[in-house]
Amino acid sequence: MSKTLNYSGEIYRKSLHLLALAYPVGYSILGKSVALWVLVPLSLAMIGADFLRSKNEWTHGLIDRIFGFMMRPEERVFDPRRPVVNGATWVTTSFTVLILFFSGPIAILSFAIFMIGDAMAALVGRKWGAHPWGSGSRSMEGTLAFMISGLVVAHALGSESIPFSFFQFNSVSLIGAVLVAGVLEALPLPVNDNLIAPVGAALFLLGMGAFL
Repeated sequence: MSKTLNYSGEIYRKSLHLLALAYPVGYSILGKSVALWVLVPLSLAMIGADFLRSKNEWTHGLIDRIFGFMMRPEERVFDPRRPVVNGATWVTTSFTVLILFFSGPIAILSFAIFMIGDAMAALVGRKWGAHPWGSGSRSMEGTLAFMISGLVVAHALGSESIPFSFFQFNSVSLIGAVLVAGVLEALPLPVNDNLIAPVGAALFLLGMGAFL
């Protein structure tokens, strides 16, 4: 098994993650109650599948044969003592947590900022990332790509100054949310970035709403 995910695998991985933007689209169409009836069981099922594959070698091998080409090496390790939650599970769980605890506009905007920003950070960082942050895997180039794409998404979806924008947030809130998500994505934290970064952005938007 390769010690790193190759670039084509990274493209497939981030393409799959971007498909998760269907979650906020479905939420917008179906409403919070229906979305939760779908996403809570789905999140639990995906978490359960990850725990099962950590205990059952046959299940682990089957999932690895199907999805291994776009999984990170640490996600492909079979170790019954240490269950591993894969990125797709974290993404689904992340949006479930967002709609459970935050309003629709905050949940959708935070999720969209992170998903698109994270995809751009990975693709740009893997291709052109020449200046790493310390000894970690993140690069300054990748973080810059996150910030730029995140700002575009944030203002396109949520700026009160754009007539066709879906939501109404001021520029300070949007810029701050992108910065928070970008920093949390880049830091080597013990909590998965697919969860902590969008939730961090959502908390910032909630706080700014209460402050303003």
